[in-house]
Amino acid sequence: MHKTYFDGTHRTRPPSDTWKAIRPLLDGFGITRVADVTGLDDIGIPVTMAVRPLARTLSVAQGKGVTRDAARVSGAMEAIEAWHAERSLPPVSVRRTPATEMGLPYPVTALEQHDGSLLTNRTRLDWITGRSAVDNSPVPVPVAAVKIGREAHTDWRMHLPSASTNGLASGNTRSEATVHALYEVIERDAISDLNDTPHTEDAQLLAPWSIDDPHCSALLGRLLSAAAWFELWHLPTRFGVPVMACFLWREDQPTVLVSGSGAYLDPSVALSRAITEAAQTRLTLITGSRDDTHPVVYRPGTHQGPAPASARCTPWEHITRRYSSTFPTHQAEAACLASVIAARVGAAPVVVDLTTGPYEREEFAVVKVCAPHLRYSSRHIIPRPRPEAAA
Repeated sequence: MHKTYFDGTHRTRPPSDTWKAIRPLLDGFGITRVADVTGLDDIGIPVTMAVRPLARTLSVAQGKGVTRDAARVSGAMEAIEAWHAERSLPPVSVRRTPATEMGLPYPVTALEQHDGSLLTNRTRLDWITGRSAVDNSPVPVPVAAVKIGREAHTDWRMHLPSASTNGLASGNTRSEATVHALYEVIERDAISDLNDTPHTEDAQLLAPWSIDDPHCSALLGRLLSAAAWFELWHLPTRFGVPVMACFLWREDQPTVLVSGSGAYLDPSVALSRAITEAAQTRLTLITGSRDDTHPVVYRPGTHQGPAPASARCTPWEHITRRYSSTFPTHQAEAACLASVIAARVGAAPVVVDLTTGPYEREEFAVVKVCAPHLRYSSRHIIPRPRPEAAA
């Protein structure tokens, strides 16, 4: 199926059509409301929140987009993705078996883990079947690497490796969902590297006045109209995929510098995602919809913005001319991304389809991509790059 929608993202159908398709289904996933919270901030970038009171994870999911329809779909689908990762995994194929007996094409210890994890290739795990993103061959994946949420059990479990929403994505088709999941694991890998080494000479500070993409320009216009301080960065990545970050500050939240990031082969899409995610982060703090927000966010502070970066600005044209790959279909795009990842790290990403069997739907698809050897920092912090310190 060819892509048909290109406003700040690439989709096979417009968000308005997707919203019409999923709106009647929200109650079945425990979503009681999808609220437009854009008006609680004066920046005006569309942001929504989807409420799921009986969630086994966070009960509120956020959504953002260039348009209101895109933000509504984003919020609703984020909640639907979490529902599937909590409840609709494929059936367990092998129980209580160590990785040494599974014939894995990757080391199980290369999957996402918490710091201090005791996981080894001899840890007994339950397994489900995913598919290689490169050749579609069946690949065993630990249940604990996919299933999210807290549940009571009568037996003691180590829950190794750890699962998160990294690589959990949805789309109008399975290929579309897979593409967005692959971009997310690439983006999080780059951010994790930046968490360890913010002093990097490869990061580039973008010149906002040189950005000629109409959607990104409109988003930046909203920030300027609201007198917001912002910074845009092109981040280094080992996969040759543009990763962008946006840092945003306003004097009404003087103690916090919010941020957002995005990855996409089209740099304009990556930048659009970064800007809208930064605006979403601001509104998440304003609504107080997450219990893990640090208390310092809500304490009074001085009305002094961040110090400007000393790095030289890079014109947008210098970034966009480095990336020329485009694909008419998500299937071709997913194949390219998977091949690039596999060639770089030596193991193919594994796609677990969460909308198969009794959970299969015509309206959308949800997948979880497990990417061995790719990093994920669960701190949810994007440090400002400091390229001048590495020079």
